[in-house]
Amino acid sequence: MPVFGGAGVGLTLKGGTTNLVTLAAGEVWYPNNQTNPSVPGQGVGKAGWFYTKPGRYTSIQTLDPITGIWRGIGDDSNGERYFYSDGVNVRLANQSGCPIGAVVTTAGSAYTTTPTIVASAGGSKWVAVMGPNVSSTVTVTYGGTNYVYPPICIIDAPPAGGIQATAYATLSGTSVSSVTIQNQGGGYSGGTPNITLVNDSRDTTGAGATAVLTLANSQTVVGALVLDHGSPITSGTIPTLTFGSGSAAATVLMNWGVQTYSVTTAGAGYGNSGFISASWVGPAPPTAAANTAGIDIGLSLVRQRMAEIWVATNSTGGLTATGGVTIDGGVYYGIPSQAVVRQPLAVATTVGVLGVTMGGFTDTSFVQAF
Repeated sequence: MPVFGGAGVGLTLKGGTTNLVTLAAGEVWYPNNQTNPSVPGQGVGKAGWFYTKPGRYTSIQTLDPITGIWRGIGDDSNGERYFYSDGVNVRLANQSGCPIGAVVTTAGSAYTTTPTIVASAGGSKWVAVMGPNVSSTVTVTYGGTNYVYPPICIIDAPPAGGIQATAYATLSGTSVSSVTIQNQGGGYSGGTPNITLVNDSRDTTGAGATAVLTLANSQTVVGALVLDHGSPITSGTIPTLTFGSGSAAATVLMNWGVQTYSVTTAGAGYGNSGFISASWVGPAPPTAAANTAGIDIGLSLVRQRMAEIWVATNSTGGLTATGGVTIDGGVYYGIPSQAVVRQPLAVATTVGVLGVTMGGFTDTSFVQAF
């Protein structure tokens, strides 16, 4: 294959003939400095730097060695980024249309073994995380002295497959008065973790604060992790999770958008034979069971984004499903139930009602190797 170079000709994917990568819904790709992408295995695992502008539905992800799940880099996966890839632990993933996490709504009790989890559709692979986890009650054994800013709380990680607990400290005057558990984590089968209070980088005088953790909630399910998002869900129905034993339950969080819309009620007064903008409000999050892992292992894995669709109107000023233009299908972890219709030209005399079909999207990202 040709290697590009010379004045005005930049590098591509190190011997490839393009710097555009298209992923269908559910597909993933591991960037590496391939010498010849057309030869199976050639270049796989070679490290390198990349610049990328992910597509609207694609995320740059890194493998979390503690939980075993893939996490997005940064809180806005669609921003331009430079990143270093070893060809194994960093990937581009188009998870649109697929499950991305779950919220445990019932923890169950008296589990002696870890239950299996099976999804009703899509073939996603799940694993339950058991207690014990970190108790929400933390004892500050010594508040320390001369703190200008609250110290940072570092909690030991659980064994692989667990969920990291997190916390933050609060000052009273110049001493630590309390430590609050933000995420109780899970899978702390190796014993009670240590908590270390580390100075804020601006704080050169604070010293000495200590705290002690305890464990709680053993024999319960405190988390449900998706290790493989499987194939896109095309039925428009959120898959259910079945636990192999006990009473635990969890609600799946999707990463999908509005593929198409239907007109349930055409309405009137939207202007004749033009376009209006419509978007859908995302659903409320599921309520997590008490003492289960925090939202950073579930809800924070997908950021909802409202869809933006230009809906056509007919000659009588009603909404029509013919001729609409999808600007952005959005991102939702459930099924949106309320359409917001903007009326730039006229005020509706009869409000229209729109339905949605949810799913995934093919997406193209710009990736430049160095």
